[in-house]
Amino acid sequence: MFKVLKIILVVLCLFCAFLLGSQNPQLVQINYIIASNTLPLAVIISICFILGVTIGCFISFKLFSKLKWQNYRLKKQLAPEKNNSKLIANKDT
Repeated sequence: MFKVLKIILVVLCLFCAFLLGSQNPQLVQINYIIASNTLPLAVIISICFILGVTIGCFISFKLFSKLKWQNYRLKKQLAPEKNNSKLIANKDT
């Protein structure tokens, strides 16, 4: 099910990119610090979108990896406590 949703999302994004590209054929001048360039508006929108998604993925990866590491440490810390409580319960019986 997740795979189907993923494919639908990719196709939807490609369709939106096609619509943006076909509706924005105007040329836009980009001024850099040392140079300037003229590009179609659809290319600029695509570059900004891809850059935003990439930055978002990096930030999310950093946050999720930090949380996974914290979860791993807490599970590792909890494991000896579970073993000790099982030993205490076995001694009582």
